[in-house]
This record gives sequence, C-alpha cells and structure tokens, in this order.
Amino acid sequence: MATDKKAPLGSIENPIKFMDQDFKTLLEECLKSGKLFADPTFLPEQESIGIPEDLDPKKAIKWQRPKEISKNAVFVEGTTGTTDICQGQLGNCWLLAALSCLTMHPKLFVKVVPPNQSLSKPYAGIFHFRFWQYGEWVEVVVDDRLPVREGRLLFSYSDTRHEYWSALVEKAYAKLVGSYGSLKGGNISEGMEDFTGGIAYSMKVSSRTPRVLWRSLTAALSRGSLLSCFIQASSAREIGKVTGDGLIKGHAYAITDTDKVTKASEEIWLLRLRNPWGFVEYRGPWSDKGKEWDDVVKAEKERIELKKKEDGEFWISVKAFCGLFDIVELCSVNPDTLEEGNTPASPASQSTWTISEHEGLWVTGSSAGGSRKYQRSFWKNPQFQLVLTEQDHPEEEDEDDEDDEDDEDDEDNEPMTPEEKKRAGKQKQKAKQCTVLVELMQKNRRQKDNLNFLYIAFLIYKVTSQLQGACLSRNFFKTNRPVGRSGKYKAQRGTWRKLHLDPGNYIIVASTYRPNQSAEFYVRIFSKTENYLGTQDFTCSSGLLPVMATPVSPVDRMRVQKTFDEDASPDDRLNAKELMKLFNTALDKDYHLPLETCRQLIFGEDTKGRSSLSRKQTETLLSSLRHLQSIFFQFDENSSGSMSPFELSTALQAVGMQCDSKVVNLLSERFASGELHMPFHGFVSCVTRMQKLFALYESETSQEVKDRGINIWLLQFLIL
Repeated sequence: MATDKKAPLGSIENPIKFMDQDFKTLLEECLKSGKLFADPTFLPEQESIGIPEDLDPKKAIKWQRPKEISKNAVFVEGTTGTTDICQGQLGNCWLLAALSCLTMHPKLFVKVVPPNQSLSKPYAGIFHFRFWQYGEWVEVVVDDRLPVREGRLLFSYSDTRHEYWSALVEKAYAKLVGSYGSLKGGNISEGMEDFTGGIAYSMKVSSRTPRVLWRSLTAALSRGSLLSCFIQASSAREIGKVTGDGLIKGHAYAITDTDKVTKASEEIWLLRLRNPWGFVEYRGPWSDKGKEWDDVVKAEKERIELKKKEDGEFWISVKAFCGLFDIVELCSVNPDTLEEGNTPASPASQSTWTISEHEGLWVTGSSAGGSRKYQRSFWKNPQFQLVLTEQDHPEEEDEDDEDDEDDEDDEDNEPMTPEEKKRAGKQKQKAKQCTVLVELMQKNRRQKDNLNFLYIAFLIYKVTSQLQGACLSRNFFKTNRPVGRSGKYKAQRGTWRKLHLDPGNYIIVASTYRPNQSAEFYVRIFSKTENYLGTQDFTCSSGLLPVMATPVSPVDRMRVQKTFDEDASPDDRLNAKELMKLFNTALDKDYHLPLETCRQLIFGEDTKGRSSLSRKQTETLLSSLRHLQSIFFQFDENSSGSMSPFELSTALQAVGMQCDSKVVNLLSERFASGELHMPFHGFVSCVTRMQKLFALYESETSQEVKDRGINIWLLQFLIL
C-alpha cells in the first residue's frame, strides 16, 4: 500500500516552525480551553514595538484584538487587493509595496497567507503566515493583539479600517526580525524575495526608452513577476520629500498594471502605481484628476477601472514615469522569468532549473578576508566548488541576464582586462554553454532595529581538475583572474549574476569588501543542467612529527642538563613549574610561557600519568618550542608579539598540520586573546592540543568514527 511521503523540512508544504510553535497544536489547545491565544514569544510591550516610546500619556500604545477595535472586524473582506494595505507610523513602505504586489498573484499570495483563517468561528486569536528565509520557508505564529494609538492601528491598516489580514502579516514579519522597529527602512527586493523565494533585481529606468520599458514591464507582469519603483533621494534629508507632482522621494511604489488608451487617435502607454500610504497621489498628466481623461471614451475608462479616488493608486504615462522615476525593482519567481522571451504558464509553476544551496560564515580573523584589494587575506574567504557537467541549449533572448554597468570592479580598483571584457562580450552571444545564476545573500542583518548590511560580492574562477576539492592558495589568486563576478560590492542583502560558462570546474569566492567583518551568508546556484556545489576545503591531516623532530642545539642541551642537575626530582623529572622556569630562561621575553601552557605541554607528551617530563622529553620539547618560535616570528606581521589569526592556517601548515576552515575558526576563538590575535603561548597551546588530537584519532579503532571523518571528530573534541 502506498504511503504519503512527507514533504522536505523547509518546503512550503512543511515549513520550519519559527520559535518551535506549531499552529495546529496551539489552535487546538486554545479551542479546547476556550482561551484566546496569547503569544509568549512576542509580548505586547515596548520591546516588540522597537521604536522610541512617546512619553505623552495621550499617545500611549494599547494592544487590542481586532474585535476590540472594530465591531465588524474581518480577516479578509471579499478578495484581497492592493488597497487592503495602507502604511502606518512606520517607515516600512518597502515591505508594504512588496505585499501590495503579492496581492496581484493569488497563487503566490496563499503561500504567505494560508487560506481558511478567520475572525469568525472557530476563532482563537491565533494566525499563521509563511515567509521565505534563505532557502527555507518558515511558518510564524502570532496572536492578534495589535498596537493601537488613540483608537487606530499604529502601523499597517486596511483602507476599509475593519480588515486585518495585512496588519497581521506585518506583525508576523516583525516577530521574525525581532520588532516592528526592525522593519524601518529597507530595499523592496527584500520583501519581494521573502514573499516568494524568487530572485529580485534592479533596472535603471534610464536604461530603456519609454516604449521598451513599457513592453518590458508588461511582459514581466504577465510572467508573474512582482514590480515596484522609486525615486532616488540625493540625501537622507530628501527621503520622504513630496515633489511638485505629488510623488515621494526615496519611497517605494508598487507597479500593479500596464495598459494603453487612445486619446484623439494617439495611443498612450500607461502604468498603474500604488503608494502604500493609501493617500498622497501623483498629480501630473493622466493622474486620477488629470484633464487628459476627458478625451478618453467612457468604455476605455471603465475597462481600465479608472477610479478618481484618494486611495493611493493612480495611472501615469510611461513617458512621464521615465522622467520622474529612477529605479524599477523586479522579482522573478524562477530564473526563466528573467528572460523576456519566456512566459511560464503560471507564476507559481515549478521551475525546471536545478538549485544548489549552501550556507557559510565570514569569521573575523579567520574567513573574513575582504576583497581582492587585500591580497594577503582574500584567499581566506569561503570558497565553494561548482562543477558544471552538461551544456544547455542557446537562449533566444537574454536581455536581463547581466547589468553592464557593474562589469567594472571599481571597488577593487581593478578594471577588467581586455581579455575579461572580450569574455564578458561573449556572454551576450546566443551560443551559450551552461547557464547558471549565482546569488549571494547576507543573513540576519535586520535584527532588533539594527539594519546593517555589509558590502558584499562574489567572484568565480575556473580551475583544473587537479585543484578540485582543494582550498585555493594565495598564490593562485595572484596569478589567475576571475571568469565571472557579481559586479561592484553592494551594501544590500543580496547580489546575483546570470552567466554562461563552459562545462568544467569552478570556484566561487564570497567576500565582504573589507576584511574582518563577521556575518552569516547564503549562496544558491540555479542551473539549467546538472551541477554540483560544495565547500572547497581541506581534509585535516598532520605530518607534525617529521617536521618537529629537529635536533636540540648544544647550548639548549647544556641548559637542560644544568636545570635537571639543580631542580629535578629524585626520579630525575621536571614538573610544570620547573619547566616554566627553564623555558622562560631559554626563550626571549616576548615568548615566555605561562604555567597553564606548560601543563598543557606535559599533557601532550606520553607521561603515563606522571605529570612531569624526563630529560630526553624536555630536550625534544625545547627544540620544538624553538621551531614554533621561528614560525610564529614569521607570521607576527608587525612584531607586536601576536599573530594575526588570518595566518593561523598557514602557520599550522608550516608546522605540518592541514586544517579545514571550521577547525581553524574554532582554534582561533579558543586560543586567541583580545580581538582574536594570538600570542605565542596561545599558538603553542593550539599546536599542542592539535598534536594530541591527531594522535588520538590515529589510534581510534571505531569504523563509525572513521566513516564520519577526522574533520567532524576534531570539531567535537575542540568544543569540549
């Protein structure tokens, strides 16, 4: 008998439960107890508001349920539409404009707002919504207590004043990012991607003639893309300023439709826009009250549903639009809709592309190497192996594949070479090879009213099969140029580029512009044919003993003999305190060792539980310390007595140890001091610990442990 296979965790059918809250379970508990749901994870208090409190008692915020605000409150009145969403006292037009766009696509809308939710029976004051977050769908549960000031909703509200679905979606998203205040200011593309899981990108209005732009936007809407636009503000002071035409600078508008009307035998190409505020409309030609409509027949006006009403929605000619607006933001549900010659049957239809995903970290002092401008550390950035195995068919049209203005890598101060420009030109040819779309997104930078996007970008290098699976060195990047790149470093959540590459092996390097900027990130690859995406890293290994087995110098031998003659115990051994005295006499002041490090050195030797060392062991150890001192000196860049953790993996290689990035990150955190800089005694402790762990792994007899690999085994022991 066939059994239902559960959808993968993180899919739209089986989303991840945010805060481990299961909607169905909580709903049943509330209905059974007869109590309305009160969310313990997002309390009705100032911390959830996340913006400065108004001390005027008259403006105190109350938290009320919809039926306490409106007697005839409903979740959805009739059908959802763009006028269901009006912006309240929060600068989150970017989110509400994206939500307005979403209402135009019912199949996408129900992914975010699951059906069968109501303020009527069965009602328990609990609702749930779904958002895409870095490759996974997340379900967020909220109660319906909403912030109210002077009898009105403080934030998002419906034009009818008694419809509450949009206010509850806003609350769920605020909970996801920490507070309502965390929604202040943002890029429309963020909201578009989180409502669809699609790919958002920008188009400069000036890059197309009015008619070409109108055709592009019409085609994009027909393909199910979400569209919005804004006027760039030249300074922070200009944001929110209303122009003479009634438009707001730095403010997001949803593009909800395109159409044509005839005026005195002249065809007029129009766009329909909506201001999320629900008021303040365009006052120029073809606006709601524009005299131009007097020359349009009644049937035409009825066909395009012209409403002369202050609801935030208005028509504008594409010619006027091109003179007033700067940027159009688009979000395509799958890469096929990025091509103007392709119209899928449904915006929610399943993509035929292969998707590979990976998450990573930029760690200060370890894997946050910065841009190519920082040659000493760039190679430390996370590297991902991309293998393209099959060619795909040539595309008919690819107008939106790439943005030429970003081909110059200005942030690196390295313009493209003639060879790179020639290769970039070939990208535009119709004879394509493997079509891939690479997207890099920084994670969780909008939390608790802290919007702080780093400048990010990625570069793609072609490598030979011999380099497959190995972390590329600094020398590789000195002598090789990228075959693809995302473009300029941008301080926004994500950046992407669609490319056409030959089948083969590639390395993707993801980086911030400046080194030592810690952040989480997410990479996804769309390709039309089979591909493989994996981390490019080392399998940990050690050749420590041959490297460290250097003969002791005559001077050190005499020093050891003298110490043993004067201080050794009756069984001719030295304890940790006596070793510290010996080593700190032999080593320069900058390389002195504390007592704890000397205890670790004893533990690292085969002492049979005696907590002391023999003459031979002490001689060998002092010789090894001399060797470590010379390596440490090599990587102490400014003679400060500390080593940059960026160089830890290279220093470990000089000792004879190969370690993957996760192990190096953990070692840096564990043995480094302030600002993750490692003093000599930290380096000695690090090497001693790793030497012992490599030896333990070699003696391990469990096949299960061997099958899991040394990298995972090391991480488990280093955490202890």
